Order: sequence, then C-alpha cells, then structure tokens
Amino acid sequence: MDEAADDERERAIEAVLASSRRRPSSPRWLWLTALVIGVGCAIAFTVALVGGGDASSSASPAPTPSPGLGFPSGLALGVGIGIAIGWFAARRGQASSSVGDDHSSRNRP
Repeated sequence: MDEAADDERERAIEAVLASSRRRPSSPRWLWLTALVIGVGCAIAFTVALVGGGDASSSASPAPTPSPGLGFPSGLALGVGIGIAIGWFAARRGQASSSVGDDHSSRNRP
C-alpha cells in the first residue's frame, strides 16, 4: 500500500474513534417527560401511602370488589408503554446517528 492510502485509512480510523467517544445527547422533551412521569408517580405513591385508611377503627368492613382491572393489567400496560417509549427513543437515536458521516456496522452493513 502506498503512503497516501495509509494516511487516508488512519484518518478514517480516527474519525470512527472520535465519533464513538461522543455521547449521544437526549432531547430536552425526553427529560421533561421523564420528570413529569416521575413526579406523578411520586405523588401517587405518597397519596397511596398517606391515605391508607383509618387505623383507629377496630371493625373492618366487608371487602367490596374493586371495579378496576387489577395489578396484572396495570403491569401489562406499564410494560407495553415502556416498550413503546424505548422503541421510539431507539429509532430516534438511530435516525440522528445516521445523519453524519459516522460509520457503524449497525447502520450500514
């Protein structure tokens, strides 16, 4: 190989190394959404913890069936929403990383 080809190869390697050192930045709306969801969950947890019931009552009333769908459906809903958010964030990350001249075997096989 001649020296010009070696120099170009070295520059290409340096460009790949430099691009791999950069951290992808998350958009501001993603941080704000996570903050709003986190605050909402913290408030809901606090309300459930504090508003647990009256401890001075000695007689417990008969349990009434709850009209809600229950824990399993809430868990399934949470998992589904988490997967959807993760998929969207990953697709957005792929789209923004393939804009430049960066080479990645995941973007261009």
